[in-house]
Amino acid sequence: MFYGYIGDTRSLNDVITGLLQGRSGTLELFINRYFLSLKVEDGAITEFRSDLELFNRKKVNSYNLLVYCLAEMLSNPEGFFAFYEEARVSGTPLEAPVGTDELMIQATIVRRELDEVLDKIISPYAIFKAVGRDAAVGFFEGKNVVEAIALSGEPVVTVVRRIRDFLLEGKLDIYEFREGEGPEELEIDYMMEGVPLKRVNIVAILESLRNGAFSGIAKISGPTYTINIFYEGGEIFAVYPVDYDIFEFFLTPDRNAELSLVTLDRSIVRFIALRYLARPEINTVSSNFMEISKLFLGLSKHRKNALLLISEKKGDRFIVFREGRLLISLLESEGIFKISGSLRFEEPYFVSLFFYRKVDNIASLVYLFMINEVLSVFMKHAPTKMSTMILREVVKYPFLTFSEGKLHLTLNPGEEEEQKLLNLLSFLLDLGAQEIGEEKQQEELEFHLRPFKDIFRVLDIDRYLKIKH
Repeated sequence: MFYGYIGDTRSLNDVITGLLQGRSGTLELFINRYFLSLKVEDGAITEFRSDLELFNRKKVNSYNLLVYCLAEMLSNPEGFFAFYEEARVSGTPLEAPVGTDELMIQATIVRRELDEVLDKIISPYAIFKAVGRDAAVGFFEGKNVVEAIALSGEPVVTVVRRIRDFLLEGKLDIYEFREGEGPEELEIDYMMEGVPLKRVNIVAILESLRNGAFSGIAKISGPTYTINIFYEGGEIFAVYPVDYDIFEFFLTPDRNAELSLVTLDRSIVRFIALRYLARPEINTVSSNFMEISKLFLGLSKHRKNALLLISEKKGDRFIVFREGRLLISLLESEGIFKISGSLRFEEPYFVSLFFYRKVDNIASLVYLFMINEVLSVFMKHAPTKMSTMILREVVKYPFLTFSEGKLHLTLNPGEEEEQKLLNLLSFLLDLGAQEIGEEKQQEELEFHLRPFKDIFRVLDIDRYLKIKH
C-alpha cells in the first residue's frame, strides 16, 4: 500500500502516470474537494467511482465524466492519495481500458479549455439556455457543463470547445444557477473584534443578533476565561462552557471582558460547535501514529458529516465535511478565525474527529437557571429542610453537582439530560407549592426574575418552558 500528500500538478501527474505504471489495484484520490477512485489493471484504468455520478439518465459517457473529474482536480491539485494492491472499486466501468498517460494529457487539455469557458459563465453548474433553433445548440438547453460533457457522445474536448464557441457567438446564454450544486464558496467575517463590553449594551447586542438572523459565534473573552455562544439564524442553540451562568453574566457583564462576533454560514456553525460540546471519535492522536490521508479519503468516500480538528503549533484547523464534501477549512490562531486554503499540516500535529450530532444545550441551561432560582426561594424559607430534600433528589442526576447553594452541570447535556432537567424543575415547583404555597412561590419567583426581563425577552425563553407553571 502507498499513500501520501499531493501538493501540485507535478505530484498528481507522478501518482497517475508513475505510481500506476504496470500496476493492478485501486487508486483513491481526494483532490480539490473531490473524491475519485480508479480501478487499475496492468497500468490501465478499467473502472472508476466519483462523487460527480449524480445523473438520473441511463446513457452516460463514462470516459468523458472521468476526464472531467480529473480536470477539476487539476484546477487545484492539492490533497491526498492511497493505492491498494487489490480491487476496491464498485462503480462505473469504462467501455475500453484507458492508459494513464492518455488520461492525464486529455485532462490537462480539458482543464485549459474549461478555464476559458468559466471566465464567461463563472460556474460549471450554470444552466444553459439555447438561443435560436440550431439543433446542435439545442442539445445544451437545460444542461450545465458537467451534464453536457457526461451526456454527450462526442469527445470531451469537442464538447467544451463547442460551449465556448456558442457562448462567443451568442447562441448560448445563462439563465439559472441552481443552489446546492458544486463546491460552496463560504466566507467568514468579523462584525466585531475585541470590543470591550464596557463600551456596548450587551442586551442591545443580543437583540440585534436575534433580529438580524445572525449565524456564527459570539465570543466573550475575559482575563481568565472565554465564553462561546453559538447562533443559527438569530437563535442561540448552545453555550460553552456549560457550567457558566450565562444569564447572570448578561445581567452584570464583566466590564474587563471583550466581545467578538464571528459571522459563519449557518451550514457550518453547528459543525464548529462540535469541537467544544461533542465527544470525539478520535481524540488528539499524534500524527506520528496516524496517516491523515486515509482519514480524508475515508470521510469523503463514505460521505460522512464530520468535523476534523487538526491541532498545530500555529493553531487549530477546523475542517468541515458534509456528506463527504469538504465545505471549509478554518484556522483559529490566537483566538481569530481565518479561512485556510492549504491541506499541508506542520509536523507534529494532533488529530481529533467528531461525527455530526445535535449539541443544542440552551434549553437545558434555561431549565437549570430556573431550577436555581426556585432553589433560592426555597433556601430563604427553610434552608436546612430544603437542602436535605434537594440533595436527596439531586443524587438521581449524576450530571449535576450542588455547590454554594446552586446546581451546576458537569457535562454538556444531551436530550436525555434535557428532559431530566425539565422533570426536576417541575418537581421543585410542585414541592415549593406544597411547602410555601403556590401563590407565595409565584410572587417571590417573579421578584427574583424581574431583573432578567429584557434578557428573557431577547432570548425568547418562553418557548423552552413547556411545563404548566
